[in-house]
Amino acid sequence: MTITLRPLDDAERARMLELQVAPAQQDFVASNQDSIEEADDGDDCVPLAIYAGDEPVGFAMYALDPDDGNHWIYRLMIDQRFQRRGHGRTALLELLKLMSRLPGCSHVTLGVVPQNEAAMALYRSTGFRATGEIIGGEVVFRHDLSATR
Repeated sequence: MTITLRPLDDAERARMLELQVAPAQQDFVASNQDSIEEADDGDDCVPLAIYAGDEPVGFAMYALDPDDGNHWIYRLMIDQRFQRRGHGRTALLELLKLMSRLPGCSHVTLGVVPQNEAAMALYRSTGFRATGEIIGGEVVFRHDLSATR
């Protein structure tokens, strides 16, 4: 199944609001509604729909943080109905490819709730390394994009 990332138009926004993580995961990632509102509040966030073929399966958002100058993945979620099928891994790799083409983006940073062991394993397995920083209670990971180009 081909995974693609699509910009959000009005129809995509409505589809993203229908997607949710499992109840046990809700403390790990902000809701798509909150994320879309965050993107609407500023020019820095780029929200994307994740599709498997013609089916919306998840949501991602990245930004260049004006405070620290780093490119961050702010959100990556796969709807509970579509988890454990490799969609998250493939979407992450597609997102890294996309971000590797951004001017000045030599690495990608993200934060993970320490209890989200599945996400931490995913990020480590795709080349992210913990920086030793904790921001807002989240473990900070960084990925060098030189291998992605």
